[in-house]
Amino acid sequence: HLTGGQVVAGSNPAVPTKYLKLSYFCYGKFMKLAKNFYQIHSDPGLNFTLNRLAWTIPVEELKNVAKQINSLKDWVKEMLTQAKSSEEEGNLVVAARYYQAAEFYMPFEHPEKKAIYNHSIDLIGKAMPELSDCRFQIPYEDGFLPALKLQPVNKPVGTIVCHGGFDSLIEEMFPILESFSKSGFLVIGFEGPGQGGALRNHKLRMTYDWEKPVCKVLDFFKINECTLIGMSLGGYLAARASAYDKRVHELVCWGALYDFTSAYKLRLGERKFKILEILLNLKLSFLVNYIILKAAKDDDILFWALQHGMHVSGTSSPYDFYQWVRTINLKDSAHLINCHSFLVMGNEDHLVPTDQLYEEAKSMINAKSVKTLMLSKDQLGAEHCQIGNPELVINRILGWLNTLKVESKS
Repeated sequence: HLTGGQVVAGSNPAVPTKYLKLSYFCYGKFMKLAKNFYQIHSDPGLNFTLNRLAWTIPVEELKNVAKQINSLKDWVKEMLTQAKSSEEEGNLVVAARYYQAAEFYMPFEHPEKKAIYNHSIDLIGKAMPELSDCRFQIPYEDGFLPALKLQPVNKPVGTIVCHGGFDSLIEEMFPILESFSKSGFLVIGFEGPGQGGALRNHKLRMTYDWEKPVCKVLDFFKINECTLIGMSLGGYLAARASAYDKRVHELVCWGALYDFTSAYKLRLGERKFKILEILLNLKLSFLVNYIILKAAKDDDILFWALQHGMHVSGTSSPYDFYQWVRTINLKDSAHLINCHSFLVMGNEDHLVPTDQLYEEAKSMINAKSVKTLMLSKDQLGAEHCQIGNPELVINRILGWLNTLKVESKS
């Protein structure tokens, strides 16, 4: 749905974007940055996703919902029930987030999966019609990359471009984008191939050479220099882009990731991971597919994760997916990064090994500077992407950028 300030292929790309009024920031009434990481569900993955919802939905409500969830089938059913109820009550952004949660774990053959995602975006648009002036669709290959452009009230002090990783949405990231905009930056958040609407509506699959979508975004908005922030898997994606597009003057990896296979090593354990590596090296696709599919048969979360990975990457088998995962690393590009870089991680990240912070930092041998930040439970920042205390990271990023600015003048 192309509305407001969006641009479609063949139209004039120089569509003016309106300055946002202060009333625009009332979106904070609906979504706010978290101040805690809660124990809502016994499963670490589901608990993490529920904490993401806690940016919008009261945690006590989520705890009651979580009591009904013992499987992904339960999850989808309960999230849809809550979504419909919230929509009927007029709590449109809450309903949208419930719909997005349902869609996230919904089977990929579900006939309403795409429609539910698009309905969630429509609900946010109805709740905040001001957003239509900030939405853009950037032509990319055979589809479009959704983007939000937030203008600060006064003249921008700089430009920040931000994107997520394997499964985030720009609407979910809005409180983060808003915080940077409030601090005086022109802010652009976008969904690249394999993410959000780019994947769901345009079937654009994730690519290892992330400099391609970043280049399109920077060209589209005529940006000559920026700070690029990548979250989660974006810790690899943004770093890769900065290696090849020198318009990135500062890089923030909000969730360090030098090698994507490390996440699977953490999940599988040393012994199983070594066996998988041997089978992949020997190209024994039939054996890899048999073992993985057999393991996923009685594990609905593993089955979903496998289907999700294949969907994002555009691969058609477990073997092809794991071979694709092996292409997601900085081994051949880290030495090309020559901008100021800031890497952030939590010391109890359940998705990525903490040594990735140091592996990635060590690999940036030609960077102007490399700053690392490891956060703890005491700081409510131990989990993946500091989902319990993103404001702390935002403040550290802003402080770092200010320091660089001061140093450049001295």
